[in-house]
Amino acid sequence: MEKTYEVKGMTCVICKNNVEKTVDHLPGVQASKVNLLENELTIRYDETIISESAIAQAIKKAGYTMVIDKEKHFDKEKIHLIISLILTAAIMYFSMGHMIGLPALLSHHQNVIAQLLLTLLIIIINIHYYQSALTAIKNRCLNMDVLVSISTLSAFFYSLYATLMIFKETQNYHIYYETSAMILSLVTLGKYIEGSARNKTNKVLRGLSTLIPMQTTVLIDNEKKVIPSSELKKGDICLIAPGESIPQDGIVIKGEASIDESLITGESLPKQVQKDDEVIGGTINLDGVIEIRIAKRANQTILANIINLTKQVSEQKIPVERFADTVSRYFVIAVIIIAVITFAIWLFISKNIETALNYALCVLVISCPCALGLATPSAIAVANGVAARNGILIKNPAILETAGRLKTIIFDKTGTLSENQLIVSKVISNNEFLAKVALSLEKDSNHPIAKAISSHFAGNESLEFTSLKEISGEGVEAHCQNDSYYAGNQRLLNRITINADDEVLKTAQEENATLITVVKNQEILGYIFLKDALRKESISAIKQLKKVGIEPLMCTGDNYHTAKALANEVGIATFYAEVKPEDKEELVRNRKEKGLVAMVGDGVNDAIALSGADVSFTIASGSDIASASSDVILLKNDLNDLVFTYQLAKKTMRVIVQNLFWALFYNAIFIPVAAGALTPFGVSFNPMFGAFAMSISSLFVLYNSLRINKIKKEEQ
Repeated sequence: MEKTYEVKGMTCVICKNNVEKTVDHLPGVQASKVNLLENELTIRYDETIISESAIAQAIKKAGYTMVIDKEKHFDKEKIHLIISLILTAAIMYFSMGHMIGLPALLSHHQNVIAQLLLTLLIIIINIHYYQSALTAIKNRCLNMDVLVSISTLSAFFYSLYATLMIFKETQNYHIYYETSAMILSLVTLGKYIEGSARNKTNKVLRGLSTLIPMQTTVLIDNEKKVIPSSELKKGDICLIAPGESIPQDGIVIKGEASIDESLITGESLPKQVQKDDEVIGGTINLDGVIEIRIAKRANQTILANIINLTKQVSEQKIPVERFADTVSRYFVIAVIIIAVITFAIWLFISKNIETALNYALCVLVISCPCALGLATPSAIAVANGVAARNGILIKNPAILETAGRLKTIIFDKTGTLSENQLIVSKVISNNEFLAKVALSLEKDSNHPIAKAISSHFAGNESLEFTSLKEISGEGVEAHCQNDSYYAGNQRLLNRITINADDEVLKTAQEENATLITVVKNQEILGYIFLKDALRKESISAIKQLKKVGIEPLMCTGDNYHTAKALANEVGIATFYAEVKPEDKEELVRNRKEKGLVAMVGDGVNDAIALSGADVSFTIASGSDIASASSDVILLKNDLNDLVFTYQLAKKTMRVIVQNLFWALFYNAIFIPVAAGALTPFGVSFNPMFGAFAMSISSLFVLYNSLRINKIKKEEQ
């Protein structure tokens, strides 16, 4: 069998390789693959040889957690973090409370024991750091968890030694339990922030699948039978009523209807289908009753292809290892070597093991990677808060590292630059009766054209018809006493043998507008032009992007004339029309050769391209699928927020660089001093100062990150 599980604790490519190596060596496992982006492990194994609990146990020994039952699983990381912070606060009270005048709750010896026990609890709660360190050592690739483990255990065991000396009352020793606690809590906080930012679940694929209806009406020997859509086979005959979704790709064998394909193809106007026309699974029948013959198996449909491509692109989008992790590989080894050399030198010089331990421990403590570990996630956390306050939901905060270097933004048209909603753009008529007739004919229809006309003429009086019917693919016909009324397209006019004005037809073609002619008997009352409504901020957003040096492009499933008209209106020079979903992803891939690329979309047809882009944006009114595929959701539906996100990302990256520089500069200066390089000049540190300096370094990074709060939306 093949099954996918969530795996907790993976943070880098090293972790991915460790999990795959562990699982591949298990008996009964045929293949395994880790998707680091979604923290998922897909395993194909023989359940008669090995159970999922045995696999989970093996992964646990490697230092990670495989979630078997997601419903019963709770967020252990968050609980561990909260407990660690509470216990650390208590330790800080016992160790430093007297410095700020807080009352002592325990005697000196009781105080020391309390710190020991609380620190031991924190170490146990965060035992995964030590497990990860052991795994890293076994794989000969040291990570930051190794340094965290060495520094915290060094401080703890030295304090344990000092505790024994205190109880022997030989002399007064300093203890540094708060140092171990603070290191673990701060690093846990940083990793929790970063870990939360990395989560990207398979909601995209689950959401795509929900476009297919749960049940479908099939015709068997001319009798109707409702069956689960999953049981459909190639050749089955399905009956699709108005408002129902088409279950799978097929061919119309009877009837006519208007099909809404906007979620799949991006085409804003409904598609008229009749006998022998193809229909796509996941699209919606707006009117008319049709019978279709299933033409493809479920795994061969257009929607299935979109799902597979989206999954493939997501698996390829594994983020590069952070700069801090790369530095830490050498940093950890260097610090350990320096600490050992420091201990040896001072043991030789002073002939005193405590003096040597003090200097070595000071090196380990003062070089704690808290600042290095918090440099990126703290800045991203603040930036994420700023974005949220301005109506921008950043689902994948890691994109802030790339969004400030974008060179191209590719826009979908329908529902993104436009509203995906038809509006009446022009009315040509000399007859005041037109508004009343148009409203009366269209007010009870759910067709997008009818809704636009009804909305435009709302407030007018309406007529009462003795009969009214919608003619699929043509328009509406109604009768009242001896009068006949019509509203429809050219096909309807041809049927009732009426010719539209040639100049009006030419104008509609030039403006790429949908033309509806309103007729009473054989007299044309007027013409109604309909167009896809442009978002009010589209033009200003394109101008702002050009101003900051980002090239805007447009690609759409709409026809060439529709695309050209809108591109000219908003000021986009380069556009692509009649583009299929897979071709959008290819366009994104090709544009990456010129720099980082963002995609802005709203429909299912954009899901592949959104997953393939360096940064992906959707508007809040977009489909659930596009939102699930994207890194950023513009909650206010304001395309101007693209520029604000760009500028926020630039400032965030500047802060991250400053944080990393400070963390490295701090270590480069203070480690030699901690090792005793300036002792001959009367300057030396003890572990207590090292712990203080480490805290100040972390606080500096946090304070610097808070400066991101000062960015204002008006800066764009």
